[in-house]
Amino acid sequence: MIDMHCHILHGMDDGSGSLEESVGLCRLAVDNDISTVVLTPHLPNPSQLEDFLRRRARRMEELKRALDQRKIELELLSGAEVFVDDDVFFAPSLDGATLNGSRYILIEFTFRGLNTMRLVKYVNEFFARGYVPIIAHPERYFYTQENYDIINHLGDMGVLFQLNATSLVGANGMEAKELGFAMANSGLASFIGSDAHSLRHRPNDLLLMMDHFPRAIPFEVYDRMLGANPQKIINDEDFDRGPFVPIRRKRFL
Repeated sequence: MIDMHCHILHGMDDGSGSLEESVGLCRLAVDNDISTVVLTPHLPNPSQLEDFLRRRARRMEELKRALDQRKIELELLSGAEVFVDDDVFFAPSLDGATLNGSRYILIEFTFRGLNTMRLVKYVNEFFARGYVPIIAHPERYFYTQENYDIINHLGDMGVLFQLNATSLVGANGMEAKELGFAMANSGLASFIGSDAHSLRHRPNDLLLMMDHFPRAIPFEVYDRMLGANPQKIINDEDFDRGPFVPIRRKRFL
């Protein structure tokens, strides 16, 4: 499996607080059949990109060296989770923040109160710059939970979506679980990530969580979302989500 969204790189954000904890999360990843992780620490403002890239490179080298010493075989790739607000319109190139140097970029927004028109403008800015935006955990935003048509419209624009595994097991509330299920079931969502932050808070125990994913969705769908689909992203290949069924807000589970 490939975990394309996690905060297990130490000393970067609100995720792992130490090298030893990062090593523990990497060991847990291997125990859960994860072969590759894309390290996606928070980039809270594009103006901080240069410092962010320096720190990320240094921390990645420290972690890779620690894994080599302990003979933990786990592929580490670079990425970021970019917080998007009006600053994005004035940002320099964000090439260093993409997933494994690809055209694909993982982005997130404020959880409350974002105007739909503003959201569309943000997304269009990324497309205009030649990036393909992947929205992290769209099932957790309050405005998408209230209005599923936002997701449908973004999907029509070519936006890609990554669900949190914790949402599919209900750890982020029933509204997030229902929207996440609807997106996976309709073909709108293409990826699942752990969004792991620590060994105690939201760990990357994907195998355990998969045992509790909604059974109404075939296992092959989850398998693609955790394997073949993210592999195409990190290879910078063209990604065609294919047709999807528009979703409507209702009780799915």
